[in-house]
Amino acid sequence: MKNKSWVFTIKLLFYTTISLLLALLVAGVLAYAYYVLSGDIKVRDHMLWLEDTLRDLLREYYVYIYIVIVLVLAAALLLLFTRRIRTRISAIQHAVTQISTEDYRVLLPNDINDSLGVIEKGLNALADQIKYSLDERIEIEQAKDDFIVNIAHDLRTPLTSVIGYLALISEKQIDKEISTKYAAIAYDKSIQLQNIVEVLFDVAAYAMESIQIDKQEVDLIKFFAQKQDEMYPQLQDAGMEMRINIPKGMPPVHVDGDLMARVVDNLVINAIRYAKEGKYIDISAQEQSENIVISLVTHSNPVPSAELERIFDKFYRLEKSRSVRSGGVGLGLSISRRLVELHGGTLSAGQTADGTAFDIRLPK
Repeated sequence: MKNKSWVFTIKLLFYTTISLLLALLVAGVLAYAYYVLSGDIKVRDHMLWLEDTLRDLLREYYVYIYIVIVLVLAAALLLLFTRRIRTRISAIQHAVTQISTEDYRVLLPNDINDSLGVIEKGLNALADQIKYSLDERIEIEQAKDDFIVNIAHDLRTPLTSVIGYLALISEKQIDKEISTKYAAIAYDKSIQLQNIVEVLFDVAAYAMESIQIDKQEVDLIKFFAQKQDEMYPQLQDAGMEMRINIPKGMPPVHVDGDLMARVVDNLVINAIRYAKEGKYIDISAQEQSENIVISLVTHSNPVPSAELERIFDKFYRLEKSRSVRSGGVGLGLSISRRLVELHGGTLSAGQTADGTAFDIRLPK
C-alpha cells in the first residue's frame, strides 16, 4: 500500500509540473500571436517585459532551472521504468495465479537478462515441468487401467476354457479319446494361466526390489546353445531359427544364470510374437573396454523410433489392439530391463535396416 502511495505522489508531481510548463508555453504563444496580429503597443510592452524578466531569471538562476529540468526528465524516465517493471510484475503475479489454479499455459517474456528475467524463465520452466508431470501421470494412470483390463482378459480367456473343458470331461457319457483330448487342452490353458500368474508375481517382486542375485561365471556360447535347444519347440512352431554368432574366446559374464535366462526368454518370446515374418533371430556378442554387449536382432516389423524407449515402460503396450493369439500381459520387456539393471547393466533397443536390435550391456 505504501509503495502505491509513493508512486501516486511521484506521478502527481510530475503531471503538475508538466501541466504548468505547458500552460506557460501556451500562454506565451497566444500572447505573441495576439501581438503579431493586432500590433497592440501595450501587448508589445508586456512581451518585452516578459522577455527581459525571463532573460534575468536565466542569467541569475540558470543553475536551478537546469536542475528543475533534469529532475523533470528524471521523473519522466523513472515513471516509464516503473511502469514497465510494474507491468512485468503484474504478469508474473498473473502467472503465479494461473499455476495455483492448475492452468499451466504460462508464457512469460524472458528476453531481458535481469532479476525479473530469471524469475520469468523459472516460472515458464516450472509450468512446463508441472504440465509434463501431470500429463505423464495421467498417461500412467490410463496405462494402469488398460493393464487391469488386459490382465483380466488374459486370465478370463484361458480360465473359461479350462472350466468349459473340465465340465465336458465330467460328463459320464463322453468318449475316453475325446476326454483325453479335452484334458490336454485344459492342461495347456492351465499352463498359460500359471505363466500369467508367475509374471504378476515377478512384477510384484521387482517392484519391491526383493530379488536376490547369485552371480556366477557364465559361458555365453554354452548359455545360448542351451537356450537354443530349450526354445526349439516355440521357434519351430513360429517357423523361426535362432542363429548364434559368438566368437570363441569370449570371456565369461558374471551374472545370475537363471535371471539372465529369463531376460533372454522374454526377448525371444517377444521376437516370436511380433517379428516371426523375419524368420531369424540373430544373437551375437562383442567385448568392449569395460563391457560385454550381447545383441539380439530381429528382421521384420521394426519398432517405430518414437516407441523404442517406451516399450520398456511397465504398463506400455506397443500394439493398440489386443489379440488373444499374441498372449502375455505386455510386461516382458519391462521385467527384462529391470533384471539387467540389477546386474549393473543396461538394456536398450534400436532400429536396424529391417528390424529391431536389443542390446544387453553387462559389466565385465
